[in-house]
Amino acid sequence: MNSIRHAFFLGLILVAAGSAIVLVKISSLGYPVAPGVMTSIWEFEIYLDFEGRDEPARIETYLPAGDVSRTFPQEQYYNGPFGLSLATEAQSRNRKAIWTYRYPSNRKVLRYTALTAGETLSTPLPSSFRQAEPAEIEFEEDPIRRQAFIVWSGDLRRRSADDRSYIDLGIAEVFKPRDQDELYADELAVLLGGKSTMDRLQLAVYMLRSKGVPARIANGVYLSDSRRRVDLRHWLEYHMDGEDFRYFPDGEPARFFTIWYGAQDLVSASGVDDLDIQIALRQRSNSAVDLVRQRGGDALGGLERVFSFSNLPLTTRLVYEVLITIPVGITILVFLRQFVGVKTLGTFMPVLIGIAFRETALLNGLLLFSTLIALGLALRFYLERLQLLLVPRLAVVVIFIVMLMAGITIALTNSNQAVGLSISLFPIVILTMTIERMSIVWEESSASEAIRQGVGSLGVAAITYLAMTNDYVEYWMYQFPELLLVLMGLCILMGRYTGLRLTELWRFRELAKS
Repeated sequence: MNSIRHAFFLGLILVAAGSAIVLVKISSLGYPVAPGVMTSIWEFEIYLDFEGRDEPARIETYLPAGDVSRTFPQEQYYNGPFGLSLATEAQSRNRKAIWTYRYPSNRKVLRYTALTAGETLSTPLPSSFRQAEPAEIEFEEDPIRRQAFIVWSGDLRRRSADDRSYIDLGIAEVFKPRDQDELYADELAVLLGGKSTMDRLQLAVYMLRSKGVPARIANGVYLSDSRRRVDLRHWLEYHMDGEDFRYFPDGEPARFFTIWYGAQDLVSASGVDDLDIQIALRQRSNSAVDLVRQRGGDALGGLERVFSFSNLPLTTRLVYEVLITIPVGITILVFLRQFVGVKTLGTFMPVLIGIAFRETALLNGLLLFSTLIALGLALRFYLERLQLLLVPRLAVVVIFIVMLMAGITIALTNSNQAVGLSISLFPIVILTMTIERMSIVWEESSASEAIRQGVGSLGVAAITYLAMTNDYVEYWMYQFPELLLVLMGLCILMGRYTGLRLTELWRFRELAKS
């Protein structure tokens, strides 16, 4: 394979690899594509207030299910004098907090709080539930209910074409709203019992399990707005034909929060009186990137270790927020030199000047840079008459630049100009080497060529500064550092270009006419 093909395929591989990682982060992990994107999270609290009876007390509370793909940035327990133990039910995967105390008296308070992003209709059901075998139908020991279910399910089977239509028809009948004067079928009236939402959900679960479909009752809250007292909601979850389904009797919410599964009560207590259960929600905003990292799991962990700065110390991260944008400026410089034909002082000097502009802003930087370069050039040509050697000559120029910067800073500070405070951060070495390089071009070529390269360097520095300080560029390069592979690939591809540049097309325009 010759060098052209080698460079071409290497460049494409690097671009494809970097782009693939970016697409995985955006599509699969949910990284936002714009800086500053905020998302809503909710502070969830279970608040238990009760009166002790001076006898052994035990309070059991279901906690938010741990097998759901969602974010738990923080969980806290407020136990007071009570002992706390946590338990997980093997079959349902429900979590429980169990508070105990030997002889409580007076009013006592227990609390559980968590932060969550909640779930949406697209949130997948846990794999443990999808693969679970349907439980047995619990009401078969009741002969009346058993016979009613046989008759009702047989009628559903007669009116359906397959299991999917059977289940759709059954759910529609169970949850169909009826007027007070509209009667239920005899079998359905027997099966629904008190006709409450929980009775309907239990019947739906029995119907689904009778067809071999994993199904369960889910309990939780709808995440809509901040409220001091939130009503519990109940809905149906089932998995059929490789798809997840949820049915919400109260209407589909935009976002919800699952606490536990089954028909049991949220809290069970013994040894206490006057138990008051309060569920509260408070909405607040958080960075979307932070939430992605907190819920990314193992898939994100590998990418975070290889392609992320999030685990570095804060001081190091702040350095890389600037450093990571330099390759963008370098790629722009390569494009301008290879395809446009812009001449600059040195190879990457314009990018370094663009970095210096971060300290002074663009317009102030251009003015100060031009002033210091002009004065430095004047001194440089004066030193030529003294016929000094290279190192002493550069030392004199550095000292002169420091004197100029100090004088300008003092003058601007005395005139209440804040820009003077940032001049001291202007890279002295960059200024000195630029003056030396420009003077050499002046002597070896001409004054016009030196000015042309100086203006070109300022123009490229301004362009790279605007690119490197753009909010989107800073965000994308910091959050998706794998884009460095893309930039490297683009530089390799551009490095094989040997055609005419735009400036050359203008320069030889007369030849093109002949």
